[in-house]
Amino acid sequence: MKHHDKTHIWARTKRFLADPDLEPHHLAWSFALGFSIAWNPLLGTHTAIILVACALVKKLHRPLTFLGAFTNNPWTMVPMATGSALLGNLLLGRGLHLDLSGVDWKSFGWHSFATREGFQAAAAMLKPILAPYLLGGFVMSALALPVGYFLMLRLAHRLRRPKPAPTPLPGD
Repeated sequence: MKHHDKTHIWARTKRFLADPDLEPHHLAWSFALGFSIAWNPLLGTHTAIILVACALVKKLHRPLTFLGAFTNNPWTMVPMATGSALLGNLLLGRGLHLDLSGVDWKSFGWHSFATREGFQAAAAMLKPILAPYLLGGFVMSALALPVGYFLMLRLAHRLRRPKPAPTPLPGD
């Protein structure tokens, strides 16, 4: 059985990003597109958007696009949605207070999306926060593109820098 140390995944990731066949700007755009999709406020559309982008864009590095998009996951979804709604509230001049008092979270279920009455009830409950959430989400999605690009570009270049030769010890 092969021994896997703690740096196995990071070491493979570094080797992958330092691959001379992959241009840093392609890696950066691939991650940035996925990171932008992660902030898309239309929940449930992320994977479809990634698949369409991967089919349409030739030099897209698919694993990095998926990695960027899946920064929105079950652990990060609530903080990202909250940040989007707060930004939208600020942009609408409403300040930082989100009024969630009218939302009965326990009443949401499959019927909220499967029936017309359920959907209308859910939409009525979410109406006070829907506009800020959508506005903030689309703005965050637009901002994530340059942020994701420059972060990944910097990382790709940093990992490609030649390592300095070790300095010989006295007496060697």
